[in-house]
Amino acid sequence: MSPLREPCMPILSIVIVNYNTRDPLRRTLESIFREQGDLTVEVVVVDNASKDDSAGMVRAQFPSVIVVEPGRNTWFSGGNNIGVARATGEFALILNPDTVIQTGMLQTLLAYLQARPHIAGVTPQMRGLDYSLQRTCSQLPQYIDMILGYTFLGALFAGWRNRRRAIMWYQDWDRDTTRAVEVAPGSCILARRDLLLSIGVFDENLRLYFTEDDLCKQLRDAGGELHFVSDAVILHQEHSSIQLVQRLASQIYFDDLLVFTRKWVSAPASALLGILIAPTRVLMDIAQRLRGESRSV
Repeated sequence: MSPLREPCMPILSIVIVNYNTRDPLRRTLESIFREQGDLTVEVVVVDNASKDDSAGMVRAQFPSVIVVEPGRNTWFSGGNNIGVARATGEFALILNPDTVIQTGMLQTLLAYLQARPHIAGVTPQMRGLDYSLQRTCSQLPQYIDMILGYTFLGALFAGWRNRRRAIMWYQDWDRDTTRAVEVAPGSCILARRDLLLSIGVFDENLRLYFTEDDLCKQLRDAGGELHFVSDAVILHQEHSSIQLVQRLASQIYFDDLLVFTRKWVSAPASALLGILIAPTRVLMDIAQRLRGESRSV
């Protein structure tokens, strides 16, 4: 049984990190307050120095929302760490600002987690704004998956790569049943806030990518399973922030890949991977530069 909470303490804190996504953020907040029902919900928005007056919009239109402005871009990991530390709820929902809560989602996830003390975190079925299924959740990537996925060796051993990729992404699962998974998407994951704090929430050496892989591994190492709950549904407009700075995001992706490899495999393995992915990084950057994509925030 959960410990007693102070009368004013919300059961659920929703933490949203925002970067120049004012209109999607407005839609997300509207859906939260529309669908919260009888839940006592606290919403914390961490705005990473947006230039579109996202913070001003939230203060004007959603006065109950706690707005935190670090004054710089703390990225996904840093912003969520700030938000979870500022939150006071028993449970914390890490949520992207480009999502739309569907009827009963919050209640279903919360009830599922409350009834199962051995579960560390839960995530809902995710669909696009057009209700098309998004095949979220995966197994934790292994070193060979990184080699095959991001270097020329993947082209040489395409069959092997594709077979491993199919297994890692649960290709034989249609996301229509509830089950345990290894990695849940960081765009929507609910966990007990004290558990998140006990593992340090997100590793800030990972700015944007492999953050959920790292978090979910730590949650599972702490002794809890992660479950995909098919009865809960959320809509998600993917990459609304990243598309603004796609060239920079691509380079951060490779940087985070190497950080993740160094942390969970070894420094020599990360160094070797860095050498092998160098041609891919260069060619991708040239192509993106020719398309006029930005490397600045």
